[in-house]
Amino acid sequence: MFPSMRHPHRHVWDFWYYFDSESKLFHVFYLNADQILVSADKHHFAACVGHGTTSDFIRMEWGDDEDYSVLTSSKEHWANTSIWSGDIIKVSNGFLLFYTSRNREQDDGMTQNIGIAYSESLSTSCWKLSPTRIQPGYSYLPKNSLGDLSTHAWRDPFLFRENNQIYMLLSAKSIDDPIGRNGVIGCLRLKDNNFGEWEYLEPIAKPCCYSEMEVPQLYKDPQGNYELVFSSWARNDFSAMTRKAGGFQGLTASNLNDFSNKKPHVLMAEKSGLYACRIIPEMDGEIVGFDIQDGGIRRSGVKTNFQHVDRNFTDFTFEM
Repeated sequence: MFPSMRHPHRHVWDFWYYFDSESKLFHVFYLNADQILVSADKHHFAACVGHGTTSDFIRMEWGDDEDYSVLTSSKEHWANTSIWSGDIIKVSNGFLLFYTSRNREQDDGMTQNIGIAYSESLSTSCWKLSPTRIQPGYSYLPKNSLGDLSTHAWRDPFLFRENNQIYMLLSAKSIDDPIGRNGVIGCLRLKDNNFGEWEYLEPIAKPCCYSEMEVPQLYKDPQGNYELVFSSWARNDFSAMTRKAGGFQGLTASNLNDFSNKKPHVLMAEKSGLYACRIIPEMDGEIVGFDIQDGGIRRSGVKTNFQHVDRNFTDFTFEM
């Protein structure tokens, strides 16, 4: 078993990354909070984003005390609670960090929105918060529902390009399906080359057997098919195909319009001890996730050979 990369004094869980092909370093962005909050399950409500670098997902350079809080909530901004999972992309004039947050004055304080932060450099200790606020709408559940099995979902953005269009995947819930079985992977399409404006599309995956489908990502398998991956806790997995195993799962399709007709398969069950996993194409598609028991980021040793879809956004410029 590979060792977990654990921060010296912070609890670490969900992560995302940008790979610098020149330095061969992974710039890892990770959720973290004070370790004392974990036993009471309060760490999610104090989460901020940290930055570190690794070449192998075995050893992490965590940086100094400023580097575990490069993106935090702000009392003067709509994102005034905590920061949750996101994505990082390179544009022509810098980098965009997409993130999830909430506004304590909105609904019950649990309604999630997507925001954008900007920096000219990956190594900054302070990302600039854009006023952009991408809220749930269209066929997606706008807020918490009474009796739901899991909290409201409009989080975990993942961006990609297809046929000269930019899309965003995210964890969401449908308004059309029964509570507790309405977890979907939502899909948005960029409008007018403006990262603050998005068109709401139908869910890219709507299997009707999950309470939530977290941390979605899209890859290509060795046969050229699309692999749509996501995470679900076993308690929120009601699929007969997965035997309610939870964990890291996938849907395989030859085109982006066919995922809802496919059956899910388990890539790594929850009992493996890893959650919110990501595929690392730069390492033969190895599955890497956070250690459920103790926190920290850990390699699984399982290699899928999945490859990136198009995530080149360097022909776009961002203006605050």
